[in-house]
Amino acid sequence: MIGVSSRALKNKSLSEALEQLGSVTSCVEIYSEGLHDLSKNKEIPQSFDFRYSVHAPVTDINIGSIREPIRKASIDFIKYMADICNCIGSDVLVVHPGYYSYRHDLPDANTSLLRSLNELEDIFYDTGVRVCIENMPDDWDCYLFRSPEMDLGENGFVLDIGHANTTDTIQDFLMKDISHFHLHDNNGRRDEHSWIGSGNIDFEKIKDLLNNNNSMKILEHPCMDFVDRSMERLKQMNIK
Repeated sequence: MIGVSSRALKNKSLSEALEQLGSVTSCVEIYSEGLHDLSKNKEIPQSFDFRYSVHAPVTDINIGSIREPIRKASIDFIKYMADICNCIGSDVLVVHPGYYSYRHDLPDANTSLLRSLNELEDIFYDTGVRVCIENMPDDWDCYLFRSPEMDLGENGFVLDIGHANTTDTIQDFLMKDISHFHLHDNNGRRDEHSWIGSGNIDFEKIKDLLNNNNSMKILEHPCMDFVDRSMERLKQMNIK
């Protein structure tokens, strides 16, 4: 199922964004930041008939933090977001893997991330919401989980096709068990979140995989113009 991230309408209120997206798709990923922060708007999605996924906030959340109180607070907030997912009927919660500030902190950050991944597994057993970890792009060196070798344990995996293109790892990531997709395009250098067909990603090559996987495929773009262009291109390729 092709869905759309509410990020494309980030400057509208959540209710206005969902109203507009109703004419485009039946599947929405709520990007829980800014005007779409679900900690302030959790009742609004219940008024609409969408299949939902939720992208957890990025601001102030770092499950790879080398500061243990911050790591623990991040885990607690993700648990809170899972409860909100249950309220709105979402069984997928997309989570970023965290970041670090200095190169010499990378080993400790990876250790923190692995500890967090182990703790996040319990959320699925407690709530039925699968925490899905998203692979990160190559634009900045501070991101964790840019390589498919990392073991996510029993957590889900969000394959962000555009991010993987910047790290030249699409084919390697395709070998993992994929729970959820983010779709957008770029030329392999920057994480542009551009429309499908504007970059060098060969979506025809992964067409069968996309169509045979029952997970949500979310168009993650910064504006509706890009969403419309991607929708048209996916229709031309018969990707559903």
